Amino acid sequence: MARSTQDIFDSLLQEKQQMKVLDVLSSTSSTSIWRLLLYVVAFCMHTLEVLWDQYKFEVDAEIDAMLPHRAKWYRDKVLLFMKDTTLIPDTDKYDTSAMSEDDISAARVVKHAAVTEAKDSSRLTIKVAGENSGKRAPIGAAEHTQLQAYIQEIKDAGVLFDLVNIAPDYFKCELDIYYNAMKDPTTVQYDCEQAIRNYIENLPFNGEFSNMAMIDMLQQVDGVRIVELKNAESASSLDGTYAPIDALVVPVAGYMEAKSLTLNLKAHTV
Repeated sequence: MARSTQDIFDSLLQEKQQMKVLDVLSSTSSTSIWRLLLYVVAFCMHTLEVLWDQYKFEVDAEIDAMLPHRAKWYRDKVLLFMKDTTLIPDTDKYDTSAMSEDDISAARVVKHAAVTEAKDSSRLTIKVAGENSGKRAPIGAAEHTQLQAYIQEIKDAGVLFDLVNIAPDYFKCELDIYYNAMKDPTTVQYDCEQAIRNYIENLPFNGEFSNMAMIDMLQQVDGVRIVELKNAESASSLDGTYAPIDALVVPVAGYMEAKSLTLNLKAHTV
């Protein structure tokens, strides 16, 4: 980023003050010859830095145009999608000059996105979600269609993609909770249920759910002594068929919600 002429002038002035041999240049007049010379040098340096910034911008643009884009580029672009808005012709950008910050925020309906690439092909899986009352939820059908057209317009030639915009995966589990016998079991059960829901709802989008991490969270609940996992299962909202979670799972939708939590409270008296 190019420095302003004034910033450069101030730095030159500071450097001059540190050189005792230049103390003879002591005039404080803004029109003194030595100050004018410093200003001319500062202006020239500013102009050069502006030219270097422009050169860097042009080089970066050329590289972006030449190289295939990585998964993160697609994720970032999907998050910049704006409903009911068209792209500037022959670009992957919107003209937002006439829009307020609130307008832009309202148009960006995709709040969460993740992109993964198939190991054996150039096909991308793009998972997205919006938000409803602060919770992750699918974007609307019309917005889904617009997003699909947007991705088709900006993607690299030859890249295939699947857009996943569905309701959260379902989660259920059964656990034996051994609790401090001096605690109220109703309170312990409520706190454990909240810990599980908080863990699930705060997972990174398209992040791994781990049986071990869930148990670790429960072990931190006040009054919990031992946690034994009996079973944990998840199901995609597409078919609703539950399958056991073998250590970990990545939700098909990119996120999950708890449907059924069976907690068997057992007093621990040892």
